[in-house]
Amino acid sequence: MSLVECPDCGREVSDRAESCIQCGRPMRRASSASVNVRPERLWSPGVAAVLSLVIPGAGQMYKGQVLNGLAWLFFVVIGYVMFVLPGLILHLVCILGAASGDPTKAK
Repeated sequence: MSLVECPDCGREVSDRAESCIQCGRPMRRASSASVNVRPERLWSPGVAAVLSLVIPGAGQMYKGQVLNGLAWLFFVVIGYVMFVLPGLILHLVCILGAASGDPTKAK
């Protein structure tokens, strides 16, 4: 433990003190204080949905889920080749999946 000088009143205060005993000035630096910062989302659900509308699975790839996106691309194309209706249903589910969920959180 060491002592530091308060910039306002000049009194010596412990470097671990929250504030100066004499004048009440906060002594801790903002970097040492614990700050709860919400992480910024790096992807947009709307962009992911539009990408998957144009190319099935592209929205998942945009979110960083490359294998998931490739699987959607494969199965939607197979669905369209076999029958139009299953491909259309798979394509809609793919678009909804791209617009929802958070790839940064574990399941």
